[in-house]
Amino acid sequence: MTDQLAIPAGSIRAVWVFELDLAETDLPGFRGDAAPRGPDRLSPLEQAVGAGPLESSHVELFMADTLSEYGLAKYLTEANGMDAASVAPDAERLDALSGPVLLVFSGALGAGIDRLDPEPPLRLVGRYAETMNFTLRPPLRAETAHATTAEAPARRPSDAAVSGRIAGLALLVLFLLVAVMIWVGA
Repeated sequence: MTDQLAIPAGSIRAVWVFELDLAETDLPGFRGDAAPRGPDRLSPLEQAVGAGPLESSHVELFMADTLSEYGLAKYLTEANGMDAASVAPDAERLDALSGPVLLVFSGALGAGIDRLDPEPPLRLVGRYAETMNFTLRPPLRAETAHATTAEAPARRPSDAAVSGRIAGLALLVLFLLVAVMIWVGA
């Protein structure tokens, strides 16, 4: 079995799902909304994840009940691109969660982090990875797709490009003139 708390190598996007033993009213304090932030001051959420400072745009903290009709498993696969095969074994458990849920995406983690070290009130539900799709797409066949590239008008060089070419030519002539003068004088 793989270590669920390890950071996958390479550029595979992953998400760690945690359930929390907190009341909904405690979430703003846990998130650290009112606390001053800084590189040496971690929020309670960052301390509990155990991976140092987190990029907040890649962290989601919400009540699982808000997704009860849609389902957390479906949210991970359809809305966030996680591999359905990695989510399927835990789908029932994910959809049954009812309290606070924390999603930590790999984009939230700083460089050099190789493993999460979560502490209470967090409990790991699972780690899920992005679907890697290497399928070659067929070429575009619509006429409009080819018309824009095939009939593109020829572009005239800009005035700056023309001036640069003239200046380069003038410098080359001056260089040759100086080289001839040095050769004749020697």
